[in-house]
Amino acid sequence: MSSGVVGVVLFNNRICGYSAFLQASNSSIVQVNAADGNALIAYAASTQSSSPASLAYNGTQYGVRPAPVVAWFSSRGPSKRAPGILKPDILAPGLNILAAWPPSTSSGQGPFNVISGTSMATPHVSGVAALIKAIHPDWSPTAIKSAILTTSDIVNSTGGSILDEQYRKADVYDRGAGHVNPARAADPGLVYDLNSVDYAGYICWLLGESGLATIVRNSSLTCAKLAKVQEVQLNYPTITVPLTSMQFTVNRTVTNVGPADSKFKAKVDVPRSLTVRVVPETLSFSKTGEKKTFSVSVSGHSVGKEKKALGVSVSGHGLDKEGVHVEGSLSWVSKKHVVRSPIVFVVTGGGTAPAPAPSS
Repeated sequence: MSSGVVGVVLFNNRICGYSAFLQASNSSIVQVNAADGNALIAYAASTQSSSPASLAYNGTQYGVRPAPVVAWFSSRGPSKRAPGILKPDILAPGLNILAAWPPSTSSGQGPFNVISGTSMATPHVSGVAALIKAIHPDWSPTAIKSAILTTSDIVNSTGGSILDEQYRKADVYDRGAGHVNPARAADPGLVYDLNSVDYAGYICWLLGESGLATIVRNSSLTCAKLAKVQEVQLNYPTITVPLTSMQFTVNRTVTNVGPADSKFKAKVDVPRSLTVRVVPETLSFSKTGEKKTFSVSVSGHSVGKEKKALGVSVSGHGLDKEGVHVEGSLSWVSKKHVVRSPIVFVVTGGGTAPAPAPSS
């Protein structure tokens, strides 16, 4: 280098955690993550710093664990405008993707560049959606989305919980339903489907007639002719409900896209302080395309204790996650399929909750 420096060790700031946010650099620069950088600083400040130190390059490493890890820049929930619908939906590969991006890198070396971000997660999920559409050309976009969400991975490559960039357990507002699994998404067993009329009814509830006219642009659809659909009752493949001492019930409808004769049994995984009842507990299908409706009723034995145990807010990643929430899941299990839906229980009075929107 022109300044006489032999080389540079570059590490990300602490917000990046264990994520190594790569930049296109020449061979004189060694880049490490924030955790390794802090270890180097501690070494330099110690009495051992007078001892010789070296960096060894061991080549490209495959199968690095744990994976996946939610990157620091990945979008976090909940949705401010629609807290009754879980966001984000899904995780997909997005960090340090070696994309074929010509021309050369910014340093003038190499045939392609490195790009990261949710902008790269998008084409991965789009590709999965395209594959599912090719296999099932008659499926709607919402059926494809349901297939992707309900078959996603909720554990990492070690069999443990998916972690965030600080190697803390990622919660539902970090990872959504989980990490996309293309092979399972092609054969989900059941899907939660929606059509344009369902969404129009939801827009009427959320934004009123003016919102419907702006978004749908179909004069035959008016809020006066449609049943308003609250977001907690939207037939979405995830469930977000307020947690109070009073029972709260939502309804969902699933469509059988697996074998004609299929039987699914409900499996609920929630904290012991909550009561969740699914009716009916078994769904039996006799043909492909058949629909079945079920209800999920939720109540808390000790909501006050739940608030105290959880605190009044959950924060991290430099972003505030408003609302105190508890996680669980509902899975419909057959001999061949597991159709999993996250359930988010929002403790009312602790922050954002899926409350009704103002009518227009």
